[in-house]
Amino acid sequence: MSEFSFETEIFYSQIALFQYGIDNPFNDWNELHVNQGFSWRDGSVSFGTLSSDGDCKITVKLTKKVETDGDVIRAIVVPFKVKKGGIEIGSVMETVAIDIPEGNYELLFTAKNVNSTEHYTFSFIESENPIAKVLKADDELNLPDNLLMKANPAI
Repeated sequence: MSEFSFETEIFYSQIALFQYGIDNPFNDWNELHVNQGFSWRDGSVSFGTLSSDGDCKITVKLTKKVETDGDVIRAIVVPFKVKKGGIEIGSVMETVAIDIPEGNYELLFTAKNVNSTEHYTFSFIESENPIAKVLKADDELNLPDNLLMKANPAI
């Protein structure tokens, strides 16, 4: 798999990506998570969407380097370790399983509008030392001095 796309519906202003088969895969959010645009813990990350609900297109791909298009509204990189079994991605109502090779990655999340449709891309870039960073923030984000890299599972 070099690239896979599908359409889904956004619920609760988030899209989640997590290790396939993880218990309690979705994350709780606090104010700092909302401000930075994501809620991360080992094996699970949820990203804030541009709107609270509606249809969107999601693309997942393997790439060689972190790069974004000029029309991207939001771009965030987080570390993500893929274990055996790959990942699941989607909303709290529906997820899709995708086979990603095991390894350590920089996971680049980008958000943009294309012809009035929200498009979210998740790019996996192999990395020995992945570091979280916000590459591009829109007006909805209010970045803290230090990104919060701890979340609790939603139960």
